[in-house]
Amino acid sequence: MKKSIFLLLALMAAVISCDKIETDDENKKDATEQNDSIQNDSIQKIDTLYFSGILTANASSGDCVTPDTKISVNYTDKADSVSITIFKAKLAQRMPTMDIIIPGISISNKDGITEMTAEESIPLAMGSEFPAYKVTGFTGTYAGDSISFSLKFGQTPTSFAGHIQVQ
Repeated sequence: MKKSIFLLLALMAAVISCDKIETDDENKKDATEQNDSIQNDSIQKIDTLYFSGILTANASSGDCVTPDTKISVNYTDKADSVSITIFKAKLAQRMPTMDIIIPGISISNKDGITEMTAEESIPLAMGSEFPAYKVTGFTGTYAGDSISFSLKFGQTPTSFAGHIQVQ
């Protein structure tokens, strides 16, 4: 009788441990698959680049040069366009700083150089469109770790030149 109880307990322990091993293996497999998925997503979704440089606006009241201006180049769902955000932009001496988004910039790649263009675009700032400062004649390039572009905000010729910022 003691032997049969002992064998029954041993058999139950074996069944429970096998079930636990299978469950642990399944949990490890699920965790590995999730980790692989996250890594693949992060590799595929490098969709924003950050730069630091000099923003120069040639306002009618005089040049406004803002060193250490930060920008981001934000890739859209379309492979052929980006938007650029200029953080704390200042286009004239008496103007307050504000974040400005320039949407709808076309991009093309030639020989390792990304060319950026936009005939015109309505910028966004403070949650609204700013049609009085319509962007026209946007042209620029991005190559290696450098970016430069020029445009007009309304009647104000503006340019930026900078280098990639390590996050």
